[in-house]
Order: sequence, then C-alpha cells, then structure tokens
Amino acid sequence: MDDGKALIASFCTVNNIGCPPVVQYPADAWPFDACAYYRPTQINICVPKCAAIGTVGRAWSYPGHIIDRTPYGVLAHELGHHIDVLNSTTVDRYRGNFSVELRRQANEPKLTNYCPDDGEWAAEMLRLFITNPDLLRAIRPRTHAALIKRGLKPVHTDGWRSRLAGAPERTIALCARRVDEAATLSPKGSSNG
Repeated sequence: MDDGKALIASFCTVNNIGCPPVVQYPADAWPFDACAYYRPTQINICVPKCAAIGTVGRAWSYPGHIIDRTPYGVLAHELGHHIDVLNSTTVDRYRGNFSVELRRQANEPKLTNYCPDDGEWAAEMLRLFITNPDLLRAIRPRTHAALIKRGLKPVHTDGWRSRLAGAPERTIALCARRVDEAATLSPKGSSNG
C-alpha cells in the first residue's frame, strides 16, 4: 500500500497532475464488492479486499504484473480514472471521453478481463503504464505510444523484467509469453525486457 501511494504521488509529480488523496477504509466499514473506487477527487480503498501478492496456486496478482489486484496496482488503476477525468472534456459516470478516444485510437485488445467499458479498459492500461511502462510498451505498443503522444511520462524507465524482480518464475513466464505474442503481431511490440 505504501509503495503504491508513493508511486502514484511520483507519477503525478512527474506529470504535473494533482494527486488525489487516498482514503482507506477498514473491511467492516466497506459496503462494496470491489476493493476500491474513484470519485472525483479521491481514491477510496479497502486494503483487506485487495488481492495479496500471488506466489502459488490460483493467486496471480503481483505488483507491476499484467495481473495486479494488489493495493499497488489498484491505486494505479484508480489513478487511471483520475487521469481520464482530468483529460476529458465530457465525463459520464466518472468515465471521460479521454478513455473512449484512447481506446479507439489504440485499437488494441483489453489487458485483463476487468474491462467492461472504455473507462475500465483505459484504467487498466494506465495501471500498467504507471507500474511497468516497458511491459505495456511490449504488449500494447499502440496504447503506450498514444499515452506518450498525449504527454504522459512514465516514472520507471527500466526494463519490464527489472520491474518484476523477485516475482515468481510463472509470473515472468506469463509476461514473456505475452511479449512474444505481441512481437509476432507487431515488430514494434518486441522488448529487451
């Protein structure tokens, strides 16, 4: 949680964005199924509802991974909604036209299964751009390029494997497969990692 808060603060500083406050709730005071939500102008999170770092079994979440439901990734995802709202001229139910235009321009598949609409698609892409930009560049190069073109700057500039240092081998292997798949579709999708 603390690393996630520090990351979103750094991202906001680098991009000259006002960082929304993060309000934490205990599990007994949290009436939602989701572990977090964004409402202008704050991020609300219930850490006990977030995923733990996955190392075995069916638990796959890992900070900076394609799949990241840990507080680190959840905060970055919710910051993605903040970026959407700040960069939109119209907003409907906390989703702006920034996300609609980004998805249309990039024309790339969703990153995870949590993408019921353009706002969630963009928040997931922004999550990875914030936590592991080289991995986003490698697997969704048009989305990465569109975010850069819109003036967003990543905090991290190292390779995607460095961002996943200490991750289980299966996490690295899944990312490597996705990088290889993207490279087959687009030569610009390759990465040194």
